[in-house]
Amino acid sequence: MTTLKLLKRDIKLGIIERLFLYLVVLFTFFMVKDCSRAVADIQVRYSMQSPGTIMDYYVYCMSGMGFYQFDPTEGFLIPYLWFITQLGISYIIAYYAEKDFMENGVNVMVAGRNRSAWWFSKVIWCVLSVLLYFFATFLSCSVFAMFYGAKPSLGVTDEFLKIVYGYNINYLPYKDLMLIVFVVPIAVTSGICLVQMLMSFIISPVTSFAITCAVYILSAYYTAWFLPGSYTMWVRSSYFDVRGLNPLSGLLIAAFMVIAVVVLGNSYFEKKDII
Repeated sequence: MTTLKLLKRDIKLGIIERLFLYLVVLFTFFMVKDCSRAVADIQVRYSMQSPGTIMDYYVYCMSGMGFYQFDPTEGFLIPYLWFITQLGISYIIAYYAEKDFMENGVNVMVAGRNRSAWWFSKVIWCVLSVLLYFFATFLSCSVFAMFYGAKPSLGVTDEFLKIVYGYNINYLPYKDLMLIVFVVPIAVTSGICLVQMLMSFIISPVTSFAITCAVYILSAYYTAWFLPGSYTMWVRSSYFDVRGLNPLSGLLIAAFMVIAVVVLGNSYFEKKDII
């Protein structure tokens, strides 16, 4: 069987028949509600005329948490909505590939006599799942934002972003903002999910999911280039804050993870005894 035929099968079984799992994106309602309060407050305190745009809301929802510094006089901050965002897709891809291998993989590989095609299909399925998840997240956020009165525009309201995030954002071109809000988080998340999927075969789905959770927890409280979760929070980008991480480094790390997973996974299944 070719990769394309196997991919059609994975799309049907691994995405279409599991679409209900993507309902997790409805959690964006709580982030949108929080953003609507910020918009309303700014309209009152600063006489802002604009009700905001769907892009304003999405930028707000995807910001994550700023650099964490422990302060015993303040409460312990937990970016739970960011955790839900990232762990949502990690949970969605956690079990399907390994379960499919255990139930059907041996027969498919033997019948197709092409283990590489089976593995490449799973890699593409995983990336498509991430893309669908972020599209669903943006769509959900947009619908809820329009419910609260946001304009259906992909532009941003400079006044709103300046008041919420400070003057630094005024020096951030729109294309760079889109890079750190959309491209980098999607690319890095794809890499993390691919690594998680490969580990699910080598270790187990539960353990690989737990390791992914640990990586995100560490990324929330420690900002370092080797903790990829930090790249999914655009407020920690060097384009926005000089203390931040270079988003291009995030893209390089994402590319490395993807290539490494493709190569190592292919080698793993070529050598694996499936009989």
